[in-house]
Amino acid sequence: MPEILTEECPFCKQRVIKVMHKEETFSIKRTRCRAGRNNENIRSPERYEVLADKCPDCGKSKKEIEKALAKGKELPNEEIVRRLREAGLDPTKLK
Repeated sequence: MPEILTEECPFCKQRVIKVMHKEETFSIKRTRCRAGRNNENIRSPERYEVLADKCPDCGKSKKEIEKALAKGKELPNEEIVRRLREAGLDPTKLK
């Protein structure tokens, strides 16, 4: 179910922008024919859709803000290493 959130602009960090957040979903598509059945897993990724046309302060467009929000949700390397160590794994020995 999509929900409306308020996020700050990733460029100017001053204005709050309304964003619709759609969570990641999984579904199964089933097909049948004379030869048999087939199941196909379908995954739709997490999405952020900006409800404004542009940021009133910095003037960045809707597409630029959506790209920055999607890219900015990645964890930094230090956080990933910390979580691996907490899980009991040695990050230097992983490929």
